[in-house]
Amino acid sequence: MVNSKGGLNELLAAMLHNENRYIPKPELKQLLHRIEEDATEIYHTKYGSEDTKIKFNIDSNEDSDVVLVGRQSAKSLECIRKSIKKNLHLMQESMRTEFEGYLILCGEGINPT
Repeated sequence: MVNSKGGLNELLAAMLHNENRYIPKPELKQLLHRIEEDATEIYHTKYGSEDTKIKFNIDSNEDSDVVLVGRQSAKSLECIRKSIKKNLHLMQESMRTEFEGYLILCGEGINPT
């Protein structure tokens, strides 16, 4: 189990850099791109800003010092959490458990909305 107490950046880094026990790297990146797209759509719907694009730094090189979540506002992080909840059903059980743990630590319910 990945230690998600450090936050989303640490969780993503562990998943991307630990030989992907849960999912092959291309599939993980595809899932994270979907989370980005859904989070952006949620942001646009909730806050009306069409020029905002939520993006992770997952396509960068394998540098372990990269902040994968990037600099996100509180509004963006809220939308990312909602997107994660929305996409829990697409995840294998072990990965879903990791993301659910993150959501619980953030004070979020884990039922998709």
